Amino acid sequence: MPLAGYRLALRTPSVGRLLGTSLVARMPNGMSSLAILLLVTRHNGYGRAGLVTGLYVAAAGASNLVLARAADRIGPRRILVPAAVGYAVGMIALALVPADAYLAELLVAAAAGLTSPPVVSVVRGLWPRMLEPAVAQAVYGLEATAQELIFMLGPALVAVMAGLAGSPLAVALTGLLALIGTLAFAATPVLATPERPAVKVRRRLLRGTRLPAYVAVGVAITIAFNMCDVAVVAFVSGRHASAGAGVVLAVWSLGSLLGGLVFGAGAARVDDPAVARSVAAIALAVAAAAAAPGNVGLAVIMFFGGATIAPGLARLYTRVGAVAPGGASTEAFGWMAVGLLVGSSIGAALGGLTVDTFGARVTFLLAGAAPAVGAVGFFGWLRGRDDPELARQPLAS
Repeated sequence: MPLAGYRLALRTPSVGRLLGTSLVARMPNGMSSLAILLLVTRHNGYGRAGLVTGLYVAAAGASNLVLARAADRIGPRRILVPAAVGYAVGMIALALVPADAYLAELLVAAAAGLTSPPVVSVVRGLWPRMLEPAVAQAVYGLEATAQELIFMLGPALVAVMAGLAGSPLAVALTGLLALIGTLAFAATPVLATPERPAVKVRRRLLRGTRLPAYVAVGVAITIAFNMCDVAVVAFVSGRHASAGAGVVLAVWSLGSLLGGLVFGAGAARVDDPAVARSVAAIALAVAAAAAAPGNVGLAVIMFFGGATIAPGLARLYTRVGAVAPGGASTEAFGWMAVGLLVGSSIGAALGGLTVDTFGARVTFLLAGAAPAVGAVGFFGWLRGRDDPELARQPLAS
């Protein structure tokens, strides 16, 4: 029955609360890149702004796995609350850095990234533990769809705040929203008890499952997304970032949200070939933006291309949840988050450099190349597997 999985999942105790509060806590994911771009480009070009954004994301990636692993060991609350406080302080400090102090912007952005709360890893690691596999797949679809609200509202909120009160306030607001959302998320009773993994299970996480392949796919697609972010800003705004680019980015996310709803209405079982096909579709959608005749045309292309994003991410998360062993599910998604953040960091830096060197249209084409290579590699990797059913089985703990 269409959407039956969504209804069943939302009737499960704590699921609705976890989804709602985690979405607020993750709002910085849709705000931080644009907010930092607007902040740094006040006195520096896209290349430098991309490096600041990339360093921020790289720092978040470096700390995420450590924090996710600690959340499995000692409990999510003991990690999330201090991290959220540190992140809010870091983002407010970044907003207060003088506009011409580029080195200080780099250092403070890195410090803020290091304290980014691992909300994504925690919440995605919970679903396989709380729900039956079919219901968990529906929740991953619902989460990927609902998360697009972040990438619709986030850029729009940054655009409004930057336009009315300046980009420093937009950066500070990013930190405050993370603090409020994370504290509300951490108060959910289901997060009170850690699930302690056995040492040998943790060691088998990378060597005994297909998780490394999924991480590599995540790197490829997030390189594309973040290069595309910078290219959209440059295409719409010219040499200096303007808040109007947030509208096109929000339209992109709207397309993804609708694509996720269509995905959720289906009941097809997710397997690895479906993930590979989704990655190929994302590659084509991103590259197509290079043909945009103008800002309105770009928005239209991004809307339809966005419909590939949430379904692709939902399939990827479903596969990660299927192979995550008991007691290390948060860490499994911690590795996934590291891959996504590595891709984001590389994409932000490459996007700034390629926009400055080649312009926005070429950057769209280059952005599409990353998931295209990832799709080809993943298809080839699958053809070399002797046991395709392994892709459907979770690792026993």
